[in-house]
Amino acid sequence: MQDFVTADETDHYLIDYLFDLNGYLILKKAVGAEDLAEMNRWVDDHWDYVEGKRRGHDRADTGAWIGHVETHTYSGTDGCNFQNIVEGGPVFRRLIDYPAWIHLFLRWINPINGVSIHENLLNVRGKGGYIGIHGGGALPLCYLTFRQENTGEWMVGQINVITALQPIGPGDGATTLIPGSHKSAIRHPKLTEQGYRSDDAAGNQVGMKEMYLDAGDILLFTDAICHGSAARTHKGYRRMILYRYSPRFLRSRFHYVPSETLWAALTEEQRAILDPIPPRFAPDQGYR
Repeated sequence: MQDFVTADETDHYLIDYLFDLNGYLILKKAVGAEDLAEMNRWVDDHWDYVEGKRRGHDRADTGAWIGHVETHTYSGTDGCNFQNIVEGGPVFRRLIDYPAWIHLFLRWINPINGVSIHENLLNVRGKGGYIGIHGGGALPLCYLTFRQENTGEWMVGQINVITALQPIGPGDGATTLIPGSHKSAIRHPKLTEQGYRSDDAAGNQVGMKEMYLDAGDILLFTDAICHGSAARTHKGYRRMILYRYSPRFLRSRFHYVPSETLWAALTEEQRAILDPIPPRFAPDQGYR
């Protein structure tokens, strides 16, 4: 069975079936050409941050800043993350509730839970870069929840959406995952001793499947699935966008405060996703 559908697919039963069965889905041609071009121009305009600039390690409070966007890396091998990329310009704001996927996430996370963006970043990764294997349904983490009751009620703790800014094929360091592992009650063999995450590249691990994308395709998957990425063997760099959606109770991973400029530019629907539980301040206090 194919693991992809077109972005204008109207068969919601098929989409739900594939997502429930495999834990992931590829939407072909989901992001428009003009939006892709705008995002790639942003990368080109900030290329000096990809190499030679100071970046944080395993946290997001020590990197170089580009306005309200922060450069960051989790381990060095994962490349340069432009965290809080939603502050990078209009196209990144549009991704908050992009028509190709937002209706799916609202349904799968479930309206009773609301929806928020847990993390949003643009990643550029060069030769040798990868993400280690992690996740799987057996791990007791709240955002790895995946439940689809017979009544049709969904409850998914986190959904990731990866947008390919350029084609990602063999040797490009593709995202890898193990179909169906979001429902596994047994940890991946690589995680039995190392816990939540392995430092080994995920591409050559047992059961892993590489996810190849054309520019503008998106890969969406539950974070409960066992995943990572293959090591890039080609020269050059992989470019992709990652937005993570969760119930509103999880909120932001790194607790970025929306800038006044960003806040003023958002729709009410986007504000509810980006800042779903606004802080309560005493009179004459606040950050906006």
